[in-house]
Amino acid sequence: MSALLDVRNLTTRIPTRNGVLTIVNDVGFTLNEGECFGLVGESGSGKSMVCRSILRLPPTSAALTGGQILFDGVDLVSLPERDLNALRGRQIAMIVQDAIAALNPVLPVGRQVAEAMLEHGIATSRADARERVIALMRKVGIPSPEARVDNYPYEFSGGMCQRVVIAAALACNPRVILADEPTTALDVTIQDQILKLLVELQKDLRLAVLLVTHDMGVVAQNCQRVGVMYSGHIVELATTQDIFSQPRHPYTAGLLSCVPSIDPEDGDRRLQPIAGSPPDLADPPQGCRFHPRCPMADTQCRSGAFPLREVAPGHFSACIHHEALARAGGVLPAATSSATHAGGGPA
Repeated sequence: MSALLDVRNLTTRIPTRNGVLTIVNDVGFTLNEGECFGLVGESGSGKSMVCRSILRLPPTSAALTGGQILFDGVDLVSLPERDLNALRGRQIAMIVQDAIAALNPVLPVGRQVAEAMLEHGIATSRADARERVIALMRKVGIPSPEARVDNYPYEFSGGMCQRVVIAAALACNPRVILADEPTTALDVTIQDQILKLLVELQKDLRLAVLLVTHDMGVVAQNCQRVGVMYSGHIVELATTQDIFSQPRHPYTAGLLSCVPSIDPEDGDRRLQPIAGSPPDLADPPQGCRFHPRCPMADTQCRSGAFPLREVAPGHFSACIHHEALARAGGVLPAATSSATHAGGGPA
C-alpha cells in the first residue's frame, strides 16, 4: 500500500542577519490513510515548519529549497499556486497552535468555518453552508450550535475556539490533517478533551493525521508511529511501541527520561532533564548535532555525517551508538560535564 503523504528530503531555509538557518533539514517520513503519525521534539526543532512547508506556506522570508512532498503520488513542490490553492483545505487542512489568534475577531465563527466550504464548492449556497457549519459545530462538541454559529470568537473560551478551528479544518472533508500542537495554551482538562475529540474524528472519518507535539504522553496515547526531531533533523523514526520500549537514539531516550511514570515498579525514579540547550542553527556543532548534550558521545560523534538508517525492521536511527543504547535497555549513562553544551541549562 502506497502512502497517502510521502515527504522526501524536505529542506526549508530562512536567511537572517546571522546567516542562513536550515530550519528543516533533509526530513522524510510517510503518512498512511487512517494513521496518526506523531512528530515530537523540543521547541525550535522544526516541527511546525514541517507542517507549513508541506502546505508550501512557510513564513515570507523562508524558502523550501529541496525535497519532494508527494500527496497521492502528486508532487506538491512542483504544483502551480492555483492547483495548490485548490488542494489546501480541500485535501490537506491544518489545525494551528493558537486558535484565538487564528480566528478573525470581527467575523462570526460560523462565517469563518463556512468560508472554505464556499470557496471549494462544498456548499451550494450560504444557507447550505450555514446548515453544514451547524452540523460540524455539533460534531466537534460545541453546545447549542444553532445559537452560537453567529457568535464572535471573543464570546468563546480557549477550548471552544480550538473546537471552532477543528471544525474549520474539517469543513471540506480533507483526507489529511496537520495538527500543529493543537492543545497549546489550554489547561490539562481541555487538552484531554480536544485530543480525545481529534482521535475520535480521525477514526470515524479515516483521516490521516500528522500530530505535532512536544508531549511524549500525548504521542503514547494517540499515535501509531513517531518521528523524533532535533535541530531540524529526524533522528529516530519507528512505531510508538518501539520508540517507548527500545529507543535507539540518545535524544529520544532523554525525552523519555523526562516523562513522569505512575508505574509502581519505577519506585522513586527521578526525572532526568536533558543537559544543555539546543544548538544555534546559525552555527551548529560539527558531526552529530546532539553530541554536545549526549552522555554517549565520543570522538566519532564530533565529525562526519549521521544519516537516518534502518537499525531494526521498521526502526530508523541517526546514532552510531544505537546498539549500545539497545543493550542498556534504552537507559542513558549518567551525564558528565563534557556532555553539557556551554552556557546551557536544563532543557
